[in-house]
Amino acid sequence: MNNPASAAHHRELTSAADAETLARRARRGIVLLTFAFALSQFYRSCLAVMAPELQHDFGLSAAGFGTLSSSFFLAFAVAQIPVGIAFDRYGVGKPTSLLLAIGAVSAVVFSLAPNGTVAMLAQAGLGLACAPVFMGLLHFASEQLSEKNYTRVVSQSNATGMIGALCATAPLGWAMHLLGWRVAMSVAALCMVVACYGVWRFVRDDGHAEARGVPLGSMLSQSAKLLAIVPLWTLIPMCVAMAAGTAFRNAWSGPYLASVYGLNSGSRGIALTLLSVSGFLTAFFLPVLVRRSSLKTTIAGWSCFAMSGAIALSLWPTHGIVSGVALMALLSTIGMLHPLVMAQGRGLVPPSSRGRGLGVLNTFVFLGSALASWGFGMIASMGDARHWPVAKTYSTIFLTAAVVVALAVAPYFFSPSSPSVIKR
Repeated sequence: MNNPASAAHHRELTSAADAETLARRARRGIVLLTFAFALSQFYRSCLAVMAPELQHDFGLSAAGFGTLSSSFFLAFAVAQIPVGIAFDRYGVGKPTSLLLAIGAVSAVVFSLAPNGTVAMLAQAGLGLACAPVFMGLLHFASEQLSEKNYTRVVSQSNATGMIGALCATAPLGWAMHLLGWRVAMSVAALCMVVACYGVWRFVRDDGHAEARGVPLGSMLSQSAKLLAIVPLWTLIPMCVAMAAGTAFRNAWSGPYLASVYGLNSGSRGIALTLLSVSGFLTAFFLPVLVRRSSLKTTIAGWSCFAMSGAIALSLWPTHGIVSGVALMALLSTIGMLHPLVMAQGRGLVPPSSRGRGLGVLNTFVFLGSALASWGFGMIASMGDARHWPVAKTYSTIFLTAAVVVALAVAPYFFSPSSPSVIKR
């Protein structure tokens, strides 16, 4: 006769073993998506170090370089809502590995690009590849982790991903100096292949059955209806405003250091390393502020703090390299608010629409990056056409960044302090 107590104990052990297996798979998936996110950060940031060399090799004007940079972020933005729909229907693993495969091909094409047109197409492909990575990390973590652990783990992954941005600074500058930018970017292409295989092989998850049963057209219309959630509109301007710091760091910090202070690729890389280190440290520091105050207070306060860097740079754009790098670092840290804003937005949509909700918010994040990079390029091109002093050109760029942040902070003060999921 079977012993009921023994059978119950066996079921408990089996349940515990299954839970441990699921937890191990979740940790492995988060690690692989964090690696892919680090690679995404590299590709977002690498153009800043290479800017003068790319402009020379491809014959690009300031506006042309702005278009090259914005092509990555525009593709990134356009992909967000389709990627969010795919996450809800199929899970994170399959859509992400497919787009990373496109990225692997695009990375090779970029390293071999004969002209600016091909380079822009490759950048668009890389934008598509990187589009699902951070949102995938957010979505995968939201499905696998408790509410208590979500913000902590995502913030840690965000900080770890900054290693990619660090690699796009001094290491890339030194590699360019020794081997040329094409060889350096070929190594990055190999890393993209590794990331694609890892996500395809190990990130295994499914979407929501409720979402799979909804026709694609209905999902698109439901994504549009998410914009009817009024509290989201207190976050959307902040999503756009983060580009004021990230777009400058990722694209225009290199030209600024080269034209204002005459730094070569190696020196630019060292200076930009400091920007990435500041972002890395900020990503670890922000969760501490959240625990000691609140999510909303941290986002609002840090936005104003970062904006002060833009204001100071608009007043003294050529004061000195030490103050210039320090203030650029301060401005760029506004981008580290990304996971916190997403965490706040996460509470405003139901679980079955969470992928689409994050996709909507991320669309505005990277649409802002595309517009800011292009807009900064247009300001630089206008300065060239009107023969402005370099100081006036960059002062105008920094003032524009400050205004964008200020216009976002005002509506953000009306955002919900403790968002709760809106039932649909």
